[in-house]
Amino acid sequence: MIKFANALRMARVLMGCALAVALTSCKAPALDPETDAVARAAYTELRTNSSAFQARLSSDLRTPQGAADIAKIKTYIPPGEPSLGKAVGWNYVTMLGQGKTAFLSHEYDYPGKVVLSQISLKRPEGAKTWTLIGLNVRVATSQELETLKFSLVGKSPAQYAFLAAMVASLALMLAALVKVIRTKGLKRKWLWVIASLFGVGSVQMNWFNGVFAWQLVNVSLIGAGAAKGFSRFDPWTLSFILPLGAILILTGVWARPKAAPTPDAAL
Repeated sequence: MIKFANALRMARVLMGCALAVALTSCKAPALDPETDAVARAAYTELRTNSSAFQARLSSDLRTPQGAADIAKIKTYIPPGEPSLGKAVGWNYVTMLGQGKTAFLSHEYDYPGKVVLSQISLKRPEGAKTWTLIGLNVRVATSQELETLKFSLVGKSPAQYAFLAAMVASLALMLAALVKVIRTKGLKRKWLWVIASLFGVGSVQMNWFNGVFAWQLVNVSLIGAGAAKGFSRFDPWTLSFILPLGAILILTGVWARPKAAPTPDAAL
């Protein structure tokens, strides 16, 4: 028989392994100093009207429409000197025969405002310089960014219901885990520990505006929680799964120890 302390220790190990696998599969690439410097320089050249900015543009952006779009973007940038800037997002895509594409996001602080600069760069295979192929700028006041922080104030009934469902999903998994650990005579208890954390489907909600999405085909462990990106412009995202394993265990369908054989009746 597995004792409570041993089973709990085993559960921690299993959850740790699951988390390690998830972190390994979702690990972001390291920030490339070269592309980081190019993106920062491009933003500086854009806001200061430097002629060097035009030399960075791809042929698609050196058009009347491209020039009009860039001129419109420049009107959103606050005047004055911003902070040094902080990299809050980056991704790199390499395609055989087509070179490498980099997507970088930086935040710049101005008095009372924050700018999120999103720049896309491309370097064809064999080339030595990066070309700017995409540009987007988002501006928000400090007060507007405060509304993106996690808060329970002023939310809709649907958002409160979603939060309650997320907490219930976690609670059911925890209850099933405790039941498995405390059930005597249960063989292969470590497998039932995993089963108690098993769930299907996935539902996510943008906590800022209450918009939600779902994914029917999904299997995961401990799939409930809250996450936020590195940028202050990123809202909190809440998610949970249907704790199918926990439900089946708590209702007695799964993890039922075999009944002890009854002694033969005396003749």
